[in-house]
Amino acid sequence: MKTLILTNSDALSAPTIKKMVETGSVEGVGILKKNRPQIEPVLKSIGLKEDQILALERRNWVSELSQFIRKNEIEVVWVLTFPWIIPNELFNTVPKGFINFHFGMLPKYKGADPIFWQLKNNEEIGGVTIHLMNDKIDEGPVLMREELRIIPGENYGLHCKRLGEFTSTLTEKLIEKLSNNQNNYLNLDSEVETYESKPSIEDLTIYWNKQTAEEIECLINATNPKYSGANTKLAGFEMRILEVTPVTMQGAIQAEPGQIVHADVVYGLVVACINNEFLRITIAQTGEGFLSGVKLFNLGFLTGHQFTN
Repeated sequence: MKTLILTNSDALSAPTIKKMVETGSVEGVGILKKNRPQIEPVLKSIGLKEDQILALERRNWVSELSQFIRKNEIEVVWVLTFPWIIPNELFNTVPKGFINFHFGMLPKYKGADPIFWQLKNNEEIGGVTIHLMNDKIDEGPVLMREELRIIPGENYGLHCKRLGEFTSTLTEKLIEKLSNNQNNYLNLDSEVETYESKPSIEDLTIYWNKQTAEEIECLINATNPKYSGANTKLAGFEMRILEVTPVTMQGAIQAEPGQIVHADVVYGLVVACINNEFLRITIAQTGEGFLSGVKLFNLGFLTGHQFTN
């Protein structure tokens, strides 16, 4: 089956594209031209040729895509994390339609970046929902929905890596369904539907006075590395935290949420949270680079200094 793949993520799509290249099923891959320097080397390393990579620009991408589909007699288009809305005029240009790979358990977490929201909300189960596309975002008949357990403590990058490998194992089953015209779609009408937009600055910010230690850790995991960490300030200096570790402190400690309660060259910085819980800062990022908690201590951030939002 002649397949065109649209993608904007090497981690989530590369294993699937590699599998399709090995079976001779992929005719081409469409990417955003602005991301070509990052994605094209990955595509070439897994066997795609120069003329199989379609670098698209916003101003004319629909016409370029239509031309590629006609020229190469594309039968189906697979969409893996493509950011632009597919216009209705394209859906009928291929006999098997456009197939969306949504990296969440639809109908929950419709919308942008379901991976972020699942990790932030400390979900135990992630996965991929594969469905025919229509004119509504993340809707259309569902062909497959496969779960992947989220490992406690894994960050955005690690989960994407696992999701990409996991999704590649589903290609043969999907091709069989499409080839045999199996219209045994899943019925999800009785399930709860949620929609989440792209994370805002507020969504990416740590609120020490409101969020528990677990909620802060989940937020940090959800922002690493895609959003470069969770936003905060330390003694007035803006920074992003990429990794923390929950710790237990001995004895009664009186401290405000966000206040450093321990600082040394061994453990770095330990910060108070609400409910008498504590987090050790493992990795942070400032304008000057990536810094460990120990490095922050060495730079002069000490017990009593305050993290704020």
